[in-house]
Amino acid sequence: MSNTARVGLFMLVALIVLGIFIVKIEEIPIGTKGGRVSVKAIFPSVAGLDEKSPVRVAGVRVGIVESIALQGDRALVTLALDPSVVLHEGATAEVTSLGMLGDKYIELYPGKLSGPRLPRDTVLTGTSPVAFDELMKNLNDIGGDVKSITASLRQSLGGPAGQKRLDEIIENIRQLSADLKGAVEANRKSVDATVGNFREFSETLKTELPKIAEKINRLADNVDSVVAANRENVTESIANIKEISAKLRTSADNLNEISGKIARGEGSIGKLVNDKTTVDNLNAALKSAEGGMESLKNTLGRTERWRLNINIRSEALPQLSGHENSRSTIGFDLATSPQRFFRLEFVDSPFPRVYTSTETRTTLYPDGHTETTSQAIVKTSSTYSVNFQVGYNYSNTVLRAGLFESTGGIGIDQTLAKRKLLLTLEAYDWTREVKPPHLRFEGRWYFNKNLFAFGGWDDPIWSQRSSYLLGAGITWGDEDVKYLLGTAAAAAPR
Repeated sequence: MSNTARVGLFMLVALIVLGIFIVKIEEIPIGTKGGRVSVKAIFPSVAGLDEKSPVRVAGVRVGIVESIALQGDRALVTLALDPSVVLHEGATAEVTSLGMLGDKYIELYPGKLSGPRLPRDTVLTGTSPVAFDELMKNLNDIGGDVKSITASLRQSLGGPAGQKRLDEIIENIRQLSADLKGAVEANRKSVDATVGNFREFSETLKTELPKIAEKINRLADNVDSVVAANRENVTESIANIKEISAKLRTSADNLNEISGKIARGEGSIGKLVNDKTTVDNLNAALKSAEGGMESLKNTLGRTERWRLNINIRSEALPQLSGHENSRSTIGFDLATSPQRFFRLEFVDSPFPRVYTSTETRTTLYPDGHTETTSQAIVKTSSTYSVNFQVGYNYSNTVLRAGLFESTGGIGIDQTLAKRKLLLTLEAYDWTREVKPPHLRFEGRWYFNKNLFAFGGWDDPIWSQRSSYLLGAGITWGDEDVKYLLGTAAAAAPR
């Protein structure tokens, strides 16, 4: 098979794969998804949600976000749902995410299955999650409340007034212990008097009614037994109360000791209550933590604004003979700001890199004299090389500098026709031995944001390597990659 036929076959396969990518990325309805139904929902905020974000019901992907528009001070979102999704009365939508830092998507709640179906022109009511800034504000409010409580505790326990309150509490505990002891003593006398009355009553009954007296005597004996048993229990209870009173006294002493340490500024709480420096240090620590959270929020915000574009292109160089007559490139552009980006690409070039080195040999003869000879050695490397460049955007003009096919160079890009036409001039390999530098002119036309074709002239000043070029390629951004990965995961067998 000739080289031209190989290039043609490669381009055919590339276009077929490109078509599959376009169908997947652009979500062109095919087959069972051909009759998707559009449903509108209105949200207070859709921060982080993009077009083509998934729509799920119970975690199952059932459609995509078709468009996002502003309606007054709220967001109007159009959803493209599969025909199998049926919405009932009470259906709602919610913006949520996969995990704390996961991608945003819309969770759809279709309502009760027993309810009536919603008309097609019904606008759903949507809810949005709590924003990160609002969460930070709530944390700041909580920190303020903690500072207020600490200040109140210092005012209540600090100084002579706090000491007086603690003394009153301890005195009340002591008075309660004394009253409890007096009540126990009063009950013991009452029990003894009651026993005496029962004995006198039993003697009277024995004198006047012998038969009854006998029974009463038995009853008296039983009462004596009960009283004796209860006396032991009461004695035991009183002992327990005395033990509790002793423990309360010990606790009161401990409270006095603790309050004294606090008043003298001893210990962590004492320093917190009495030492102004400690309070200032605590406030400074809280402010530092607040600054750290703000820095973390700014860092996450900058990373979220980065954009990644992946590029694949292949070209044919029909005028080359005796060499491979095609070039292929795969890589990505990382935009860290609206004006700056970094480009890393791997290139399969038709020409290897040529290096010339000089090898010197010195020969020592038996008679003692030496002869030195020099020989030029030509070495070649593989055809694989790297592009690593930094670029800056100036309106419709882009300046690039860095490595072009593993050699230093510069490039300039100019966009025309509403960014559908891109003109490029590159100059690199300034140190090659034959007619430096390597020049490259290229004009690229974008059919849409993902598919493009290009043509131009490669290395025009070196006739042996000069050739016009024709090629095509695809490019897609990080949002397209996330959407394509989500589609592949949904289509994978379970």
